[in-house]
Amino acid sequence: SMCDYIVVAAPLTEDTRGLIDANVLSHVKKDAVLINIGRGPIIDEEAMIRSLQQRQNGKLKGVALDVTAIEPLPSDSPLWSM
Repeated sequence: SMCDYIVVAAPLTEDTRGLIDANVLSHVKKDAVLINIGRGPIIDEEAMIRSLQQRQNGKLKGVALDVTAIEPLPSDSPLWSM
């Protein structure tokens, strides 16, 4: 809960799948930035989107994604408008 930036650079394994979930995101510092250069499914994308949508309540300020859980990113993904 003290980091301004969280960088995910892990391989996708059974242990890392969903590693960054709603519980982890609920403990991040207000206005933190999440950067994923690892594998998409390491982050619970729905939980990440909810955290971004609740920015006024003080969690994730933004994300930088080199990868997503589903690639290519579906055209109806809310990430396109964030």
